[in-house]
Amino acid sequence: MTMWVDRLIKPSPTNAAPDPREQIRNDIAVTVTVLFALFLALGIRNQVYNASKLASINDGGLRLAYPEQWVLRADGNTGFTAVNLGSPSTFDSRIEVTSRPLRPDETLELARFDRGLKLSTELSNYRELEATSMEVLGGLPAIVATYGFVADPTRDAGATGLPVIVEAQDILFVQDGVFYVVSLRADAADWAANARDFAVVTNSLRLQAARPTPATTAADGFTSGAATQEGGN
Repeated sequence: MTMWVDRLIKPSPTNAAPDPREQIRNDIAVTVTVLFALFLALGIRNQVYNASKLASINDGGLRLAYPEQWVLRADGNTGFTAVNLGSPSTFDSRIEVTSRPLRPDETLELARFDRGLKLSTELSNYRELEATSMEVLGGLPAIVATYGFVADPTRDAGATGLPVIVEAQDILFVQDGVFYVVSLRADAADWAANARDFAVVTNSLRLQAARPTPATTAADGFTSGAATQEGGN
């Protein structure tokens, strides 16, 4: 038995040790192979994270990407809702897209104000935090409104649980006479964890800072008139 162990651990007498040049060449080859495998793995990982599907709205008037692993819950000609069923929170992260024709003499600012009034009556403890002038789709003026509200998803499902503070951003813009609202929503505690998925949407819209103009749009906040919820009641 000892003889077999010696044969396994001792170098073969028929194989001479590589000279220093060959050893360096072998080390370089191994290093290059490892680095190539690492970059290949990172590329595959990024492709998985950035994989997306396209949703068409208003007969192709707007085509918007959303994360491939998210589930399309509602899909219509004027909008859609995509939900991340793998969210750690009881409130599933989601993307809600709606659209409507712009009313006569209505501007983007007026449509955004009307949207804020509507949310203040629909959402519990709604509060707008800020609104920023941006651009989408290669130059269309847009407004990004950031707000928060309280949701109670477990109560809606017939269970008991604590309400959730939701952080949201509405991207509002007008294209071809249609007012679009792209809403990104997630548990405020998980907002940063959803950044990569939400970037699929914002990159699809080509969202960027607005070009400097002499006048800037002021952001007026809204405070919901809805009653404050306590616990699950």
